Amino acid sequence: MKTKIHIRMHCLLAACALAAALAPSAWGQDKMRLTLAHGNPPTIPTTHWFNYLSAKLEEYSKGSITANHQGANTLCSEHKCVEQAKLGQIDIGSVSGANIGAFGPTVDILNLPYIFKDDAAAEKLVNGWLGEELTKRAEKELGLRFIAIIPSYGFRNLDNSKREIRVPADTKGIKFRVTKSPVELNLVKTWGGVAVPYDWAQLYEGLQNGVVDGMYIPDAYVAAQKFYEVSKFITQTGGAWNAHILFIDNKRYDKLPPAAKQILDRIGKEIRADSFKIDAEWTARNTKILDGKVKIYKPTAAELQLWYGGAPAAWLSVKGTYDPALARRVLQEQGQDELIKKLQTVGAL
Repeated sequence: MKTKIHIRMHCLLAACALAAALAPSAWGQDKMRLTLAHGNPPTIPTTHWFNYLSAKLEEYSKGSITANHQGANTLCSEHKCVEQAKLGQIDIGSVSGANIGAFGPTVDILNLPYIFKDDAAAEKLVNGWLGEELTKRAEKELGLRFIAIIPSYGFRNLDNSKREIRVPADTKGIKFRVTKSPVELNLVKTWGGVAVPYDWAQLYEGLQNGVVDGMYIPDAYVAAQKFYEVSKFITQTGGAWNAHILFIDNKRYDKLPPAAKQILDRIGKEIRADSFKIDAEWTARNTKILDGKVKIYKPTAAELQLWYGGAPAAWLSVKGTYDPALARRVLQEQGQDELIKKLQTVGAL
């Protein structure tokens, strides 16, 4: 009797081993290689997260997934990364919250002037209900699955090569490079400058050749990209918060094996948890580079109100590209009642 039980157990174990050997891999194949692409150099925190993503894909999959990481415009930059992802030429890409506007207005709310009063407010909302809502809408409206929405050197300031700018009226006649976001384009126009949509990868050359005279980007980008060599004046206007989005096309994500999806989702959660901390560290380190290289002007409280004054008209000019109920909730949770009143007055909210 005991011998028969042993024989049966042996047969059962053997059958299980055979079934396991014949079962398809959890990955659907022995190995998987994913191409990760973006337009950022090593001096931008987004590159840090792509390095992290590459390492963790391999670690968590125990080598079943490897990454072909292509940064610094080697394969694509900004909106072109989205185009290539949709064509299946890359697997995972990155685009700024402004340039993704070329594919639809889903994320334009993040670019609205003074939608966030500071980095702490941005972190709470982007890593909370607002980020979840935008991620959900992006899948439906853009055909993209957001791995993470992360900060990229915080808030934008106004830079130029011509002269010191103190108030919006000083921008008259100056050509500012803007992204493909209609929000940013209209904000610069509302302030009085000349808005010129221009490719990020060509910006240094454009500044050198006078195609554009300045740009609206975070200070740390001026340092990281060495724009201080061709643009010597910075005005700390603040306003637009600079986001980067790590994404994968919906169709590509759907084709991933379940185990790979779980790993990608896990990494995205980890990136979101630490992205603001890392961004603050990188920002502090890079802005120190600007010491003695550029002239930075910090507007007085009265002058800053003039810059804030451009927000209602800029919001109104892109009315219909953002959900007013969503925007109102964001502002209310930060106690931005004064801005709400101004927006209501012009019919922007």
